[in-house]
Amino acid sequence: MDIIYNICFITRKRFNEVEVLMLFRQKNPNRHKWNGIGGKIEQGETIDESMEREILEETGLKVKGLAFRGIVTWNQTGGMYVYRAEDAGGGLTACNEGELAWKPFKWVMEANEVVSNIKYYLKDILLDEPPMEFSCIYENEQLISVKKKPMPDLAKELTFN
Repeated sequence: MDIIYNICFITRKRFNEVEVLMLFRQKNPNRHKWNGIGGKIEQGETIDESMEREILEETGLKVKGLAFRGIVTWNQTGGMYVYRAEDAGGGLTACNEGELAWKPFKWVMEANEVVSNIKYYLKDILLDEPPMEFSCIYENEQLISVKKKPMPDLAKELTFN
């Protein structure tokens, strides 16, 4: 399975409430839905470099605490690396992908205008837990299941006996 995309959920605390920076996409996939910040990994980039580039291109923000939080896959055919980060301040720039807005965490978890699978993994990726895999199954573009499982321990897999 090729994982060629990344996504980051940037948070900030405002009046004791967590807000998440969301992008109202003007392009497919997920056109006219709110999504995290991200895109396609370019040739020659590491996953982290790609995520840093996408955040800067789409938001103009500097972030702190950028952390790999797992992967989200769909129908075992594709997927994306998932990150979280915190806003380090500064103003948002205009984004050619769509409108940027800070949304309350509760709204992101409940709104129908948000990409359908986000509510199944966002809470987990914002915690300080080990990275997870979220395996999404779609039929006729409708999400029918999300299975959460621990990511394999790559260090153990790379150990030679």
